[in-house]
Amino acid sequence: MAGSYKNFMKLLESWPLDKSKAGSDLGQHIRDQLRIAFSKGEATNQPNPEQCNRYYSSLKKISSNYYGQLYKRSLLSTASGLNREDCNLALTPEVRKYLAEEDNGLFNRLRWTLEYYKK
Repeated sequence: MAGSYKNFMKLLESWPLDKSKAGSDLGQHIRDQLRIAFSKGEATNQPNPEQCNRYYSSLKKISSNYYGQLYKRSLLSTASGLNREDCNLALTPEVRKYLAEEDNGLFNRLRWTLEYYKK
């Protein structure tokens, strides 16, 4: 079965954790969900093996960048005009905290983010 506990654990070995995204890291969320789903390890009964197989298949495609390779991007910018590095900076905990405290428009927030990190 593709969605077995051992296969999920092998998949997680190749899934990096991003310590800078505490509380919003996809890799950590997946680990937490698997810890709940397979609380007894390999001995856990799977209530829905088809769904488990679908989850495994989807996570494997995400971790291997299947669709990123299948549909190559022709542009290196985003709809906001920011590049990858600027987008990563905008998602840091400091910026998220600022955005939660301030009630500015989207473009004011993005401008503040860029000014903050270019200092």
